[in-house]
Amino acid sequence: MPTESEIKSTLRRLGVKTTNHGYSYVTYGILLTLKDKNYLEYITKNLYVDIAHNFNTSDLCVERDIRTTVEAIWNTDDTELLMEICDGVSIPKRPANKRFFELMHDYFTRITDKNSKKSCSECTEEQCPQLKRLHKRISELEKENAHLTHMLGELRGQQ
Repeated sequence: MPTESEIKSTLRRLGVKTTNHGYSYVTYGILLTLKDKNYLEYITKNLYVDIAHNFNTSDLCVERDIRTTVEAIWNTDDTELLMEICDGVSIPKRPANKRFFELMHDYFTRITDKNSKKSCSECTEEQCPQLKRLHKRISELEKENAHLTHMLGELRGQQ
């Protein structure tokens, strides 16, 4: 799961100013949806309420500030990142807040999945067939290396 700082960094790249209340609300909201996808089902009754409670404000202020933030994002200069977030689909006008959170949830899930596939540090051979094949190939190469080293030694001894 992405960290809060990774989410904030992405929002800043999209042109969201850190002084904007929506910046904090969106960050916290994305974290909540990544922890529990059910927040995406009832955004008004659950997500806004929990964000408002966390920041000691009203859910109406949260909704308005998030809408303003999403509007700012859709006017960003970093259209490449925006297209990546939208998974290559062009969305010409600002999406509703719910759709925005769905897009952000999917984006951070995709990049987390992509990054976790790159790292097998926590895998075991039983869990990961690719790791098992890799270990087998390393063993074969080590044997071949030992054989070649032995042959090179014999050649040098003959000289």
